Amino acid sequence: MNDISGTSRFKPALTWAPLTLAILIAGCASLPDADPAPRLNNVHSTDFVQSTTGQWPAATWWQDFQDPQLNQLIDQALKGSPSIAVAQARVFQAQAATEGASANRGMKLTADASANASQYYTRINKNNVHLPPIQENLTGGNALASLKLSYDFDFWGKNRKALEAALGREAASRAEAAGAAASLSASVASTYFQWQILNQRIAVQTQIAGYQQHLLDIELKRQKAGLSSGNDVAPLRANAALPQQTLVQLQSQRDETLSQLKSLVASGQDFPALTAQPLPKFNGELPGNLPLELIARRTDIVAARDRVTASLSDVESARAAFYPDINLSANAGISHYQFGNLLALTPLQAGVTPAISLPLFDSGRLRASLNSNRAEVALAVAQYDQSIQNAVNEINDAALHVQGADHEAEPLQHQLQAREHELANTQRLIKAGLQDGRNLMGIQLSKANLQDQEIARQGRALQAHVDLIKALGGGFHAPQETTQADAKVTDQRAHN
Repeated sequence: MNDISGTSRFKPALTWAPLTLAILIAGCASLPDADPAPRLNNVHSTDFVQSTTGQWPAATWWQDFQDPQLNQLIDQALKGSPSIAVAQARVFQAQAATEGASANRGMKLTADASANASQYYTRINKNNVHLPPIQENLTGGNALASLKLSYDFDFWGKNRKALEAALGREAASRAEAAGAAASLSASVASTYFQWQILNQRIAVQTQIAGYQQHLLDIELKRQKAGLSSGNDVAPLRANAALPQQTLVQLQSQRDETLSQLKSLVASGQDFPALTAQPLPKFNGELPGNLPLELIARRTDIVAARDRVTASLSDVESARAAFYPDINLSANAGISHYQFGNLLALTPLQAGVTPAISLPLFDSGRLRASLNSNRAEVALAVAQYDQSIQNAVNEINDAALHVQGADHEAEPLQHQLQAREHELANTQRLIKAGLQDGRNLMGIQLSKANLQDQEIARQGRALQAHVDLIKALGGGFHAPQETTQADAKVTDQRAHN
């Protein structure tokens, strides 16, 4: 009888156990399928203009121009630019996120303490008769102190992958900060060289204006002396006015360029006084290992790659959320109680509590989070591929502009040499009394116009060279250290 009664007592629990287990299994979020590795675009040598004799730009490439003014301007810009400050603030923000993700891993120890005190006044009030207090100033209170230690085992890597994602985003922010510095350096150099080009063109146009005015003066003297009908005066006046108009335009452009340069170099320091300098020489060839090194030298590509790796880690962290979360906590503490003359001090109390958290009936929210992270991966991969395409286009455009300007150099040099030879012959004829000064002025005017074209050509070549330096990464080189997610994407690129 006792056995029967005992069995009947546990029968309800045994009856409900299978049903409870079935509900738990059904309520657990079903695991999603594994995600295929993303396919990233590669670059090949055939993608670029065939010119492979140059070198990669150094980190301080502007110093190769050996222009102290340019060095000072770029150094000053990098120290005080708001764009650099914004990029650096984003790096600090990413570092804080990494610290937060790292804090979620490992053990956590917290300490709690509390205390309170009370004071009581006790009187006996019976039939509206106030009696003296039985005891006045009766005090009481308690104090508690405890330590709590918890540990999340992170068997499925949810927190570990979240940390890898944060590290990837931090690396991306660092690359973007380096990109902001490279872009600013290129902008300062380009604007500075444009200012120097305008100075040289103004000097040449001043000579041209002088030659045109001299030709006009000669014709006016000839007309006054009755040696000319004066029909050429009007065209010569128009020719003399043209370089004056060009000078006004060039001077206005120079002032605007200087204003832009001051804006780029904006800082608390005074803007340095600049003087006109000759344009530097340079080599505009592409480096030989361009396809191999491009991925590590373009800040936008490095940042895009790091964001791909971060997004992949986010997906893996979101998948790990479908598994049970297991953690262990332990606590220990003492308490102190006092009421009046009564005093109690409890002994040390300690306990260990294992816990398991199941994602019951939560698959909708978890899948939404996972799908959102998958969309971030798709976006990051598309942005990476776009960065590759932009890099190829920018490098090819800059290289073609450099080559185009170089191809213009030889014909212009031949024309200048011809004018020099013609000028020397004319000077000999003038000394011999066989020609007048008008022919000499005409040749000098033609030579000055060719010099103006040569300065403009040098300016285009120099601007294209700076653009090429920027397109090649501006001297940036990604650090060798990579996260595990970076290595995964790199391996995937090799397989593709």
